[in-house]
Amino acid sequence: MRDMYHNVLVSQHLSPIVATSAKTSTSIDLQGYNSINVIFNIGLAGDTLSGTVYWTIKLQHSDDDTTYSDLSLSDLNSPYLTIAIDSSAKDRNCYSFGYQGAKRYLKALATPTGTHTNGTPIGVVAMRSAAAYMPVI
Repeated sequence: MRDMYHNVLVSQHLSPIVATSAKTSTSIDLQGYNSINVIFNIGLAGDTLSGTVYWTIKLQHSDDDTTYSDLSLSDLNSPYLTIAIDSSAKDRNCYSFGYQGAKRYLKALATPTGTHTNGTPIGVVAMRSAAAYMPVI
């Protein structure tokens, strides 16, 4: 089967929600998959984003789904470890992190800096592929 539907498993790990405080996704288990993209969906910010009021998004990984640590740039095939959502030009967008590290579990984190009164919609989706067994659906 040479189609994406049977070769890519898409799963939601943080339901889209208007957030004013830090958000962490559910764990993403990579067992049986050799490729993954984790996508942050950022909506229209209800607060004025700036150098003092912003969101930072990133991934962490773990061998045991208990102790998580930050990634190094060599764990990603994306050009950045973290992204700061600090202006209206950066909200209403999707940000993708391609993981190539060796650990089994991932979590996605969105952390606010400054006072967020009205919040920003944030969701996280994982796209796992290169499965050991096909089809994935």
